[in-house]
Amino acid sequence: MTTTLSNGTAAHEDLPTVCRRINSKLTAFLSKPPTTDRLRSVQEHTRISLLAIAKALEVYGLDHIALSFNGGKDCLVLLILLLAVLDEYFTLGAQKPTTEFTASEVYPNTPESLVTASTYPSLSSSTERTDPSLEKENENTPPAQSNSNGIPNGISNGVPTPHKIHTVYIHSSHPFAEVDEFVAQCVKSYHLDLLRYDEKGGMKHAFQVYLSQNPKVKAIFVGTRRTDPHGGNLKHFDLTDGGWPGFMRCHPVIDWCYGDVWGFLRELEIPYCPLYDLGYTSLGGTTDTHPNPALQRRPSLGPVDGITNGECVVDGEAISPLQEEATKERRKSLVACFRPAYELEFEADSKERLGRDR
Repeated sequence: MTTTLSNGTAAHEDLPTVCRRINSKLTAFLSKPPTTDRLRSVQEHTRISLLAIAKALEVYGLDHIALSFNGGKDCLVLLILLLAVLDEYFTLGAQKPTTEFTASEVYPNTPESLVTASTYPSLSSSTERTDPSLEKENENTPPAQSNSNGIPNGISNGVPTPHKIHTVYIHSSHPFAEVDEFVAQCVKSYHLDLLRYDEKGGMKHAFQVYLSQNPKVKAIFVGTRRTDPHGGNLKHFDLTDGGWPGFMRCHPVIDWCYGDVWGFLRELEIPYCPLYDLGYTSLGGTTDTHPNPALQRRPSLGPVDGITNGECVVDGEAISPLQEEATKERRKSLVACFRPAYELEFEADSKERLGRDR
């Protein structure tokens, strides 16, 4: 009997099967006539992002690439796109083992000139590593990956099999339970080899520790968009600088806007973190993230389920829009007070972070 997970993935699916299913869905999406400007925009950005991801795989190969994933909408889009490209990567490797994977051959209709780079990706690029003493500084005790026969991951009866996707999860020091649960679900559904780190020492330090423990990684996919803090001047490929540990930052969704992200996830029916249905539009930690006030529902005519003097009223109890909800049940009640994230439309990119304290 096949068990189906809440995101529609069959529990027994291996990584190539997941990738094939995602790629088939994405191919159908890209073949749809662009009947609206939003659909056209999402399709155009999707094609460029696929090419950028394929270029990274062409240069680095899967063994030298990791995904930065925190359960948010942007890196979820990135993950789905990566899975689609991996289908092409695995298929070519199975059909033509001696043929090199080339981005331009896999996606010939997208000009390579659309993929930008401040430094052209190269496996020989300088990637200075950090103090080896950091190797014991994470919060993980990951077991050696193996299959049911006890053979290390990547080998099955002497035949190479696809690895899991190297993934780094740098989480808030005060994470939402819903975010952690969603990330855990993605680990199982999408075959992520995930290591987690607390951001309390800073993102830079967390990446230093991760790379010290994973020296083969040369490039990391990041779901940064141009409207994010410090995203304005980034390209699809940028080497780290300013004292950061050396690696190539790959930003396949850098030119996507807020509406593109939600158009993609909803068009392809990709399950996402449930906090987005409760008015949250940008996810951090429980101490600095709140429902977006731009999504606050209008007052109702009755005394229940409305906004009174700037407060949301649920079952007669007032809840401040900026008050941190103590329990999961309280967060669920926010659906009566706030519209879901995908309904943020007017000036969405400038209002996306109104629910964040930083």
